[in-house]
Amino acid sequence: SAKISRLIALFLMLCILYCFSSDDGQSSSDDGQSLKVNIPHSGALVAPLGSSVSFPCLVSRSSTPSTSSAPAVPRVKWTVVSDGVETQILVVKGQRVKVSEAYQGRAALLNYTSSPDDLSLWLGDLRSSDSGYYRCEVQQGLEDASDLIQLKVKGVVFHYRDALGRYAFSYHQAQMACEAIGAEIATPDQLLAAYYNGYEQCDAGWLADQSVRYPIQFPREGCYGDMEGQPGVRNYGTVNPADLYDVYCYVEVFHDSVPQQLSFHGAQSYCRAAGAELATTAQLYLAWSEGLDRCSPGWLSDGSVRYPITAPRERCGGPQAGVKTLYRFSNQTGFPEPSSLHDVYCFKGASRIAAAPATWRASRARGSK
Repeated sequence: SAKISRLIALFLMLCILYCFSSDDGQSSSDDGQSLKVNIPHSGALVAPLGSSVSFPCLVSRSSTPSTSSAPAVPRVKWTVVSDGVETQILVVKGQRVKVSEAYQGRAALLNYTSSPDDLSLWLGDLRSSDSGYYRCEVQQGLEDASDLIQLKVKGVVFHYRDALGRYAFSYHQAQMACEAIGAEIATPDQLLAAYYNGYEQCDAGWLADQSVRYPIQFPREGCYGDMEGQPGVRNYGTVNPADLYDVYCYVEVFHDSVPQQLSFHGAQSYCRAAGAELATTAQLYLAWSEGLDRCSPGWLSDGSVRYPITAPRERCGGPQAGVKTLYRFSNQTGFPEPSSLHDVYCFKGASRIAAAPATWRASRARGSK
């Protein structure tokens, strides 16, 4: 009957569909791969500002022999997740490597050409903004796998001036001045990395290679240097070590601060009574780089008075973030009179911590903004 014929036809169609599905499934099984991506490193990578770092990443593929077709060409991608935003660094398919514009000249795969299973990433000229979670991802056919590793870029560059006035350090005095406040003289790479993160200072300062430079984001009269109207790091080249300039220092640690209104000598006594010591300028800069924000000028160990601002506001030093300095004179020279009253930043703990910085906190007796 017609009804039986329709049932037979439907049965045959189901058989045909089942057969094709089985063939496809077998082909997929033959051609399929089990991808595994592994970053063989436990914990976060920590690297200093201006240096380079290598992220290890290995891919393994367990597959069965394929008789139907060649395996799909894998697609490799490195990205970084920072502040909730994922940014592409580079993409590789076959032998074609495409590096994103923001990473041109400072990102590359180390061994991929000679060893396709080694996807290790090299990243140079490290900046503070490079801190984040790095993802190594591989896609092949319908499969994909990835792994993550964290990078922490440590260190901050800051401008330092003698208490007596502008441009008072010879090269050797500049080195000693940085050491005296718990820091070291910065390198050109460190200053350049700070510049790429927005640092600007229209004051010529010594660097470790005996050159004199300063970073400018917004060229203006008096700050052109050797670059006219272009932004960049101005460079005087190698300078006579007896010449006098300011200095750029670098530090990798941060510490406690405990403010209260006192004279300089009172501030020293206050910190000692608390089992601490007056914080150095370098320590305050690192606390600022790690997020410390206090609109309260306080004494530091060198007799200067400064305060860290990460969220700029008009009554706290104007529209720019940074460590603000109180000067005695209007031309931005001289430290405040030792008898003047200010808050104080104290540091508890070892004075030099390289890899595991101490926890810091800040509190004010009065006048916080």
